[in-house]
Amino acid sequence: MSMAILHMTAVEKPYYRTKIGVRSSWLADMGFVCGAPVWAMPQPDGFTLTLHSKHSKMDGMDSGKLIHVGLDGKKLALTLNFAKNFSVAGLSAGDFLAARYEYGVITARKLPPAQKYYVVGAQNHGAFLRLCGGWLNDTGFLPDTIAMAAVLRDGMTLRLWDDTAATHSDIVKFARAHKYQVVQPQKNQHITFIDLNGYTLNRTGFDTGDIAGIHYEHGCITLFKPDLQTLGF
Repeated sequence: MSMAILHMTAVEKPYYRTKIGVRSSWLADMGFVCGAPVWAMPQPDGFTLTLHSKHSKMDGMDSGKLIHVGLDGKKLALTLNFAKNFSVAGLSAGDFLAARYEYGVITARKLPPAQKYYVVGAQNHGAFLRLCGGWLNDTGFLPDTIAMAAVLRDGMTLRLWDDTAATHSDIVKFARAHKYQVVQPQKNQHITFIDLNGYTLNRTGFDTGDIAGIHYEHGCITLFKPDLQTLGF
């Protein structure tokens, strides 16, 4: 059983509606192959997608909806449109949902408001998370700037270091004195990114497969771990 992040988006043509798309390599591994029928069932603040067959017995036929796995380019894609024949109270464009998936079943629930969500991955047998995108530049986290990572309960903050007169030795001494970790944004081609390794993540309670929410403003990024138990996971 694994986790993914889904995002509600809005479509204006041919008529306004909201939708969620799943486009990932794990669809095939979970049995969601091209053309497979899938039964979508609304749930409180979310929905469940279940592989369907002619022998399946589905409850709530009046409120559910049959959709099919298709292709987006060469990748498998599963799109759920929210309209009169399928709606979920409490969901709207811009919402993020946590999706727990296992063979034949995808269960999605609305996440608390945040500007970004990531799933913690793995690298070198440890937890790994890469923050990336233009939003880092917009918040001042430019390549080769320096930030201080401070541990919070189930999270962390990254704050830009603004003392340009400080030497490398001064920065290291400050970090050690306050139990911070020095973090430096980098650039790969045209993408700015910040890599957080297992040591940093484990100190803040994150592990491989966990969901990390992001709040950001200029000069500060806050990572938090949503309580999945309250979402019904």
